[in-house]
Amino acid sequence: MASSSWKPRKFEHESIGLGKIHAASNYRKALGYWLGFLKGVMASENVVHAEIGPLRAEAGQFLSLLHDDDAAELIQDLDIWANDMKEVYGILENIVEMRSHEFVVESERDAVNEFYGFCAGIACDNSISPTEVEKLLSRLDCNPELSKDSRVASLGRSARLSIADGRITPDEAEDICGWITRLVGDSATDTGLPTFGNVGVIDGSLEDVSKVVVSDRVFVLTGKFVIAPRKAIAGKIVEQGGMLNDIVSSRTDYLAIAAESSRDWKFSHAGTKIVKAMELRERGNRPELVLEPMLARALGI
Repeated sequence: MASSSWKPRKFEHESIGLGKIHAASNYRKALGYWLGFLKGVMASENVVHAEIGPLRAEAGQFLSLLHDDDAAELIQDLDIWANDMKEVYGILENIVEMRSHEFVVESERDAVNEFYGFCAGIACDNSISPTEVEKLLSRLDCNPELSKDSRVASLGRSARLSIADGRITPDEAEDICGWITRLVGDSATDTGLPTFGNVGVIDGSLEDVSKVVVSDRVFVLTGKFVIAPRKAIAGKIVEQGGMLNDIVSSRTDYLAIAAESSRDWKFSHAGTKIVKAMELRERGNRPELVLEPMLARALGI
């Protein structure tokens, strides 16, 4: 007879066991983002030289994560055809056509991850064209659930206002790119790094360390921390009189967000904890958002 005290095994964050459980969904997340990114680059209906570096960076990331043959071949082709943008566009077109048979949007998760990739693709050169804006809005119109995220809704409003006169000014393009940065982080043109796995720019995070009170406060941790292992950070919070929870709720005082995304997040740039916290903050001012550098200062790490 089975013991009534049996509890399901709880895997450590980022553990090998948890990675095996999430392997299929993580593969699908990466593939959806990768195809979305390529579609974003192609959205202007041509490829420009400023997009070659970001393309190479994202292909390298996808190759390292999934050992993907198409990504490896694309890196080689970019070296060969770096001065023939028409040829590069045709190569991207072939990859998207072939891999789209493998990835068809079937859920909100799929739609969000592909949309994040698409946004990163259209903004990877820090330039936005009217054609790219029209295709962005078409995606939002076809997938209204995307705009449940207040950042996406704001991006959509900015895009609609900008394209109303049929053109996009430099200031309007900068504003649209700014909203995309909130979703997927800085572009590869700015950093030289791939965007997949970034944490988007989080508006409203605390900037005054004196406002991070640890004692008798409830903390939730999310993401992959750089300052110390998650266990060590949790230990510091408890030592200083704080409490920890795994779930974001109206009783959460602080959501502490790591500098790097978690491998097992539901979405490429935001886990369910971040999404839930933003929903709650739309209805009030809790929980407070604490980024990793501020958390390090508050805990004395």
